[in-house]
Amino acid sequence: MRTYTRVDLEDYLRDDWIKYLIEQNVEEPEKKIRTNQWLTEMDNKRLIYADVYGDILCEKTSKKVLDVGGGYNALTKVLAANSSYTLLDFLAHGGSEYLVKTALQNHINWLREDWYELAEIEDYDVIIANDIFPDVDQRMELFIEKMLPHCHELRLTVTYYNKPCFYTTKRMDDSEIMTFLSWDGEITAMKLKKYESRCNVYKGEINTMINFTDSIYRNGRHVSYIIIRGDL
Repeated sequence: MRTYTRVDLEDYLRDDWIKYLIEQNVEEPEKKIRTNQWLTEMDNKRLIYADVYGDILCEKTSKKVLDVGGGYNALTKVLAANSSYTLLDFLAHGGSEYLVKTALQNHINWLREDWYELAEIEDYDVIIANDIFPDVDQRMELFIEKMLPHCHELRLTVTYYNKPCFYTTKRMDDSEIMTFLSWDGEITAMKLKKYESRCNVYKGEINTMINFTDSIYRNGRHVSYIIIRGDL
């Protein structure tokens, strides 16, 4: 497990290789896609991306990869060139029109549905969920239980706040206004505890989320990268 600090970011920026790789691979239409803009402009996102996707970006592999909520950026086609790659994402932040035109030629298997609604899940070497749980999608435990039987490893970045952070939103199927309090480290750690024996952690390391204070983001959110061993 790795929980990111400002020192980690400083170390990464000595060789910001994800930025260089984007510059080498970006095509003009991709520059307008919001998720590509985020990765291009935000060094903290590039640090995490390097950890989660780095081995697949660096060399061709026979691995079968499912990327849940990964969005689209200039490096998505590199991932697809180096692996048997499936992207499961509605692409709410843009890129769908571009991907409709380019998915086939770039060997991207694109699924546009909610992961929870998948009736059948193929087996994968690696399943990735980067920057989704639990802040965007609070069904983290349901996701883990659904995916573990179908992978060798589950790569998960979890986002949480140890200072109160909440959002007001409106239901899509009703007029009700709802307020959601983001998970803190205590809740996140509690949910992950049951998988501790499967994780790349030392005993008790998950509990370090509870009082963690450092952040690589201006809004103070904390991010931990954890790998959970699957059933395959």
